[in-house]
Amino acid sequence: VREMENHPLFNAGKGSVLTTDGTVEMEASIMDGNTKNCGAVSGLSTVASAISLARHVMEKTPHIYLAFDGAEAFAREQ
Repeated sequence: VREMENHPLFNAGKGSVLTTDGTVEMEASIMDGNTKNCGAVSGLSTVASAISLARHVMEKTPHIYLAFDGAEAFAREQ
């Protein structure tokens, strides 16, 4: 997924389609099929890899989902 986020031809990360305001808002979710643990983020505009941040949510917090300012703040902490 990180490879797709770094490729400008995919609607992810570097290739994200802009909002009507001309900004980027990304989201990502991930799940571990064995443990059923999951993590998700949305409303990201400054994070390079949304999927990596979703994995951090899954592995390093008691939360499942972080969005917008909360997700951005968590990204800065990481």
